[in-house]
Amino acid sequence: MDAGKICIIDLEPQCIPGARTHELKPYIIFIKPPSRHCMRQTRENARIITDYYVNLRYKEEDFQEIEESAAKMEAQFHQFFDHVLVNDDLQSACIQLMSIVRRAQDEPQWIPASWICSDS
Repeated sequence: MDAGKICIIDLEPQCIPGARTHELKPYIIFIKPPSRHCMRQTRENARIITDYYVNLRYKEEDFQEIEESAAKMEAQFHQFFDHVLVNDDLQSACIQLMSIVRRAQDEPQWIPASWICSDS
């Protein structure tokens, strides 16, 4: 923090509730997958761009599972999210993410008084 850097952590869903403690109030951004149609299109475009995806075949069930998992995560943990970002276009999502992070850094954040007030 003294160097002006921020820490980014990729949390497993079950760890989200434990991330907020009396000592830490993280700014939590949920990066939500796009629609199934958009995911299919992204995978098709990826095959064109790079050889890495050529042999990876996604079935409709895979997209459905991703969509259902995200919906379940959002329903279960939405109260912990400070922001939800839909990753429907990589470049746009990156720009939005940087904007969200900058706003989070610049805007005042509520913290418990005990963090700044000492009883001693």
